[in-house]
Amino acid sequence: MKKETIITAVIFLAVGFLAGYITEAQMNWSASQKPAASVPPPSLAPPPAAASSSGADGSMPPQGLPEGQPPIDNAAMIQGLEEMATQNPKDPEVRLKLADFLYDQKQYDKAIEWYERALELDPKNANARTDLGTAYFNVGRPQDALHEYERALAIDPKHEPTLVNSIVVNLEGTHDVAAAQKAWDRLYKLNPNHPALETLKEQINASRTSGAATTSSK
Repeated sequence: MKKETIITAVIFLAVGFLAGYITEAQMNWSASQKPAASVPPPSLAPPPAAASSSGADGSMPPQGLPEGQPPIDNAAMIQGLEEMATQNPKDPEVRLKLADFLYDQKQYDKAIEWYERALELDPKNANARTDLGTAYFNVGRPQDALHEYERALAIDPKHEPTLVNSIVVNLEGTHDVAAAQKAWDRLYKLNPNHPALETLKEQINASRTSGAATTSSK
């Protein structure tokens, strides 16, 4: 879930220092880990544009290389992270870095594979479960997404990004307005000042009105 670290790695790669990055990442990853509840998923934000972004209000904005840097060799970056994962078979964070990078490249099927492999080693990582769910959503599997969100919330009932994602996927994926409302109520109770609440409430109301209009026209 550490996109800042990934961006740093890309910069080093662009200037030919991938090996140095890999060594540093292995040493410093755990020290730089943020608390789970404060780390948004790399997926559905800002709401309610669920089909193209993830439901955490504070997700990382797109970042590029400093001006003048050469283009990123994504294939080399992926290969380097895969080698790092092979060399560290018991380190879930390496697998998460690769999953996050693949997600950023919109290689969702491969990202799913690596999120699942990371969760084999760290099954109680709520962030990773939320990311896996959002990757599922992006390949057209909303029910699987919601299942992972439920598992994430079982681990951390106060994980706000997961609740936001649940609202978005229930609206955009399964079109279950009642479930979306339930998740919204839960988020409101947890944090009535959450910046996404108003926008999500408007979308819930719009979906409810649209559904009522469709029913009445039949």
